[in-house]
Amino acid sequence: MRTPEIITIAARDLRKNMTKAERVLWNELRYDNLWIRFYRQKPIHVFTENSWLERFIIADFYCSDKNIVIELDWEIHLKKEVLELDKEKEKLLENKWITVMRFKNEEIFENIWQVLEKIKNYL
Repeated sequence: MRTPEIITIAARDLRKNMTKAERVLWNELRYDNLWIRFYRQKPIHVFTENSWLERFIIADFYCSDKNIVIELDWEIHLKKEVLELDKEKEKLLENKWITVMRFKNEEIFENIWQVLEKIKNYL
């Protein structure tokens, strides 16, 4: 499935404008000895109830070898609308057999090593 240009552009913009927490985790994921390749701000095609409706989710971090998405949450993720959207996205990803791990920005800043340990244990 070819990713539509508008999704590719959106993902590129998100990579250029990563949050501070995303930059911190990305530096660890890309330089750590996990021996697993992660992509940042990766568009993933998902299936919906209406199979004719194309839908893409842009994951903060994605490892295709292990079918895992890592999402970082900050204050906006506490809003009801965003929480509902996050749950919907998780369900769509899980329907593709993709596991979603969520971490709060505070976890990244306060104890990045514990976050990395949780990721390593899953892998």
